[in-house]
Amino acid sequence: MNIKYNYITSCKQFNMKLISLQFIVSILTLFMLSSCNGQTYGGTKIEIGKTWSGIAGDPDFSLSDRLAIKDVMNAYSFYWDNGDLENFLGLFTKERRRRIDKEKTQKKLDYFKSMGLQRRHLMANTHFLEQNDSTAYIKQYALLTSTLNKKEFSPITTVVYDVWLVKSDGVWKISKYKINLDGEIDVKPNAKE
Repeated sequence: MNIKYNYITSCKQFNMKLISLQFIVSILTLFMLSSCNGQTYGGTKIEIGKTWSGIAGDPDFSLSDRLAIKDVMNAYSFYWDNGDLENFLGLFTKERRRRIDKEKTQKKLDYFKSMGLQRRHLMANTHFLEQNDSTAYIKQYALLTSTLNKKEFSPITTVVYDVWLVKSDGVWKISKYKINLDGEIDVKPNAKE
């Protein structure tokens, strides 16, 4: 009986130590995550407004801003490919939205749908050329694919986007972009208008 009691007591003590250790690890993890909000790197305070050097591998940049910019580019392809014009346009600055012909853009999206074409932009490499706390310039690679009537899949072309972004009210928006196709596209929606 004494051996069983000692064993149970030892297990309870071990469990309590394990729970305490897990608690400490959780607190340390939360502390580390809160310090990695784009304002610190490896415990070193990053100066606000400091411009990243532009050198690949230089860690002196805002990680949260980089992730937010990647999120914008992923959303760009997702909203376009799903015909969600309102959310697509929401990725751009007000000035840039004014320059986009909403009616013509909707006609393109409607044309793809009417022809049974499902486009997919597979966003790949994102190369940051410039980044500071309010502006960024990236090159984004993409593979444009198409599926016809949910049966015939085909790669169309690779694309390189030049994208300039600005941070406004804490949110990254596309202020300017250029689409560079590596090959010809299969369908020209404007020809059918």
